Order: sequence, then C-alpha cells, then structure tokens
Amino acid sequence: MNSIYEWLYEHYAEPRLSNAQFSSVYHIQCQEWQAVAENLSRHDRLLSFDLMDTLRHDWGALAFACGVQAGLALAADLKP
Repeated sequence: MNSIYEWLYEHYAEPRLSNAQFSSVYHIQCQEWQAVAENLSRHDRLLSFDLMDTLRHDWGALAFACGVQAGLALAADLKP
C-alpha cells in the first residue's frame, strides 16, 4: 500500500473514526469481546488487544486507501 494512504488514514480518518458513535451492534460486540478477554491470562489478554488493534488499523487503512482510489477513479470519469 502506498505510504501516503497510510499517513492520511492515521492522521485524518482514524482519529475521526475512533471518536465517532458506532452502531449498537458494534458496541455490543466490543463489550462481549472485552468480557471474554477478562477471563484470559494477562499475557493472552495483551496479545488479544494488540491483535484487535492491529486488525482495526490494517483493515481500516486498507479500506480507506480503496475508498480514496475509488473516489479518484470516479472523479476522473466526470466530465466538466
């Protein structure tokens, strides 16, 4: 992935997404995951939190990059 997309995601999209109001389904899933994680050992709990953060960051950056590319492609097709 182009590093500019990752930079844009980290400095523009991710802060806005982390402060956004998420759907109730997402909120419930997060609560359930955290409840399950509480039953793990400290080491496994840290690993699971790191894994979730990594997945959220990597997939978020990739989705953002795909959205930017799709938007650019659509804008290129527009005739003035």
